[in-house]
Parts: sequence; structure tokens; C-alpha cells
Amino acid sequence: MITEIEPNFYRITLRMPYRLRHVNAYLIAHGKELALFDTGLNMPQAYETLIQDLSDIGFRVKDIKHIYLTHVHTDHCSMAGLLQKESGAEIHLSRAAFEEYQHFRQTNPTVQQLKKFYSRQGMTAQLIDLVIEEYEDIRGIIAEFSADNFLSDKEDCAFGNWKFEVIFTPGHAAGHVSFFFPEKCFLLSGDHILPYIAPILSPNIFDDDFRSLTAYLDSLSAIERLPVGAIYPGHGNSFVDVSERLSDIRQHHQKRKLAVLDHINTQSKTTYEISQEMVSPTLSDFDRFLSLNETLTYLKELKAEGVIREDDINNVLAYSGA
Repeated sequence: MITEIEPNFYRITLRMPYRLRHVNAYLIAHGKELALFDTGLNMPQAYETLIQDLSDIGFRVKDIKHIYLTHVHTDHCSMAGLLQKESGAEIHLSRAAFEEYQHFRQTNPTVQQLKKFYSRQGMTAQLIDLVIEEYEDIRGIIAEFSADNFLSDKEDCAFGNWKFEVIFTPGHAAGHVSFFFPEKCFLLSGDHILPYIAPILSPNIFDDDFRSLTAYLDSLSAIERLPVGAIYPGHGNSFVDVSERLSDIRQHHQKRKLAVLDHINTQSKTTYEISQEMVSPTLSDFDRFLSLNETLTYLKELKAEGVIREDDINNVLAYSGA
């Protein structure tokens, strides 16, 4: 479904078979040329749906000249290669996002790093195999594309009369960026700021020092310094109560961090063990994996704050009270 938000600015809402039932892409028209921000999920009929949406407003895929990606999770980028092949569009994303894309394409070294990283968190071999299956599936979902331009933080961009600024917003993904339109005072936030839920924060399996929560909260502060009047997110409806939403998200993370701390005592426990204490036994395997990532996010912060202790026991990390 395509909706004109204001003249020459459109939201494209595409279905997907996940818990979040839809994903938003955004489109800017200038004359007979288009700039697309994110692409939606490469799934059966999605490409045809996008073609129809463009046709409904008098355009074709060949009219897409630029594709800007907030990040390279499948629901936001996986049709980029198909669109680039058809239109010759230039693809713009952060260098960190492109590196993550290359990890998805080159699964063998990534699989080895996944095993090493999550074994150190105490994850079971069965659950690690599930994660590896997910990564290998991603390679088949994300259509291959080439990057034409690596975006820089605070870079000024223009498409016709439309001017926008690149804002680095890592946390949900290491290479995540948002796009701020100063003349319109709106932000295309991708998954950085969502209206109803706090986005999942991801560890960087190739950088054990990366603290996704610190990066995320710093990114929120960067957004807060901008005169944002409205946010157009990757999922859900647009909203204008920006300060209230940022406050809610910060409170959410503080609450969850303290909940993790409540499970730390004198007994050394792995990330996996702590995460399992915090979830229902009926939770799906994939949700258990997401719970482990969330738990790890807060453990890294608590360790940095000196509140807990991290020990390496036979190449497995364990945590206890400081």
C-alpha cells in the first residue's frame, strides 16, 4: 500500500510474515525520478507489490535513481539488489552496514565467528546451530547488490529540491543510519526509534568491545539535539511526541538493565544461564536467542559500570557480583 504523506513524499507499507506484520519504505519524487529509502523484505509477491505501488502513482522501477538504506536487516534492504539490477539505481549506506552485508554474503567465516562468540556466552550447541541456519537463510533472502556510496555522519545530501542529513544511529545495528530533513523537520528513523516498542539491540560478534546500549543511547541524544517535529519509522505509524518517546525508551532500558542485575549474585553464571532465568520455559528457540542478546547488552553495561564481575572460565564468560 502506498500513501502520499505530502506532495512528492510517500510511505510504502509492505507485508511480512514476522511478529511485526509490516515494514515501511519511503519514497521521494522529483520530476520523473525517485529516491527510495529502504526497500522492504524480499519475499514472494513483494517485488510485484512494489511495482504496483509505483504504478499507482505513475512511476516504474526504472525511475528509481537512488536507494538509501538505514541498515541491512532483511526487512529493510533485501530487495535493493533486485531494484538496482532493474533500474541501475545507486545504493547508499554506511560502511559498517556494508561490512555487515558482506558477512551475510560470506557465510563461512561468519559461521566460525558465530560459533566462537556464542559459545563464549554459554549458548548450547543446538541453539548455535539454529542461529547459523538463520544466517545462512539470510544470504538467500538478501539480493546481491553493489554499494555506490558510503554515507558519513552528518553528511548533507540532496535529491532535487529535497535536502537531508545523514545521522549515524548505531545500536539496533552497528551501521544503522537515520535521515533528517531540516526544512521539513522530520526524521526517517528506520528501526532506531519505533512508536510502540524499543528496538532490539544487537551485539557485534566481530567486536567484543562494542556496547550496543551505549551506542544506542548516544544516538538517541544525537536525535534529541535536532529540531525533529515528526518521526517516520520503519514499522508502525508516524508520531510527533518525540521527547516523550525518547524518555519512554530510556526508562525501558534502565528497567531492563536493573532486571538483569537482579539475577546476578555470588554464583558465577553465563549469559545464557542468566537469560534463561528471565524467560518463560515455553519461549521459542529464536526468542531465546533474542533474549540472550538482550541480556548480553545489559551485562556489558553493568560490567563497564563496575557493578558486576566478568570471569573467563575455560573460554566461557561468567558473571557474578562485584
